[in-house]
Amino acid sequence: MLGNRIRFAFLALAAFALIVYSGCILSPDEEAPTPQPKPTYKPLTEKENLIYNLVMCYQEHNITRYEELLHPDFIWYNQVGSTPEYNERTDDVRLTRGLFQAAEGTHTNPALKVDKLTLGIDQTAPQWYSVADIGGVPCEDCWETTRQYTITAVMDGGDKTLLGVDLVKFVAIGVDQNGTKIYQFLRADDINQP
Repeated sequence: MLGNRIRFAFLALAAFALIVYSGCILSPDEEAPTPQPKPTYKPLTEKENLIYNLVMCYQEHNITRYEELLHPDFIWYNQVGSTPEYNERTDDVRLTRGLFQAAEGTHTNPALKVDKLTLGIDQTAPQWYSVADIGGVPCEDCWETTRQYTITAVMDGGDKTLLGVDLVKFVAIGVDQNGTKIYQFLRADDINQP
């Protein structure tokens, strides 16, 4: 009989503990963990913010923000491949949009799918140098910097990885946007390393 009382007391205590414990876990007063804030884009009033925002655009596959970085006369000089090519702003935006769509799984050609897309640009020792002309054409408030970059595209469920590691020379130009001076990329030259 004493054994039954001890057993009953133990069961009652266990039931009470379970109710209290589950009440703590399932309490409606408990707040859900706060989601991590999305990184924000920096204002284009500083040249270095172009680099930061460019990396962010690739991270978020944000073509609208990407377009904001490019001056109307932007040129991308691509030396990757057997034939170097110059892409004007319109072509560069079209190609980048396609890349972002492939990374988002929204490309019009479903066979073009990128499982993972990353861009890294060295930002450890940012140095910008004033340039007076670009290819012999005078350029006011123009600046250049050369950086190491790494771009990675993983495809086919991880079976295929394209990796680009090279240097890129960026040229930025100061422009007036509604009374505020901002910087935009005027040019980006891929520089093959031997």
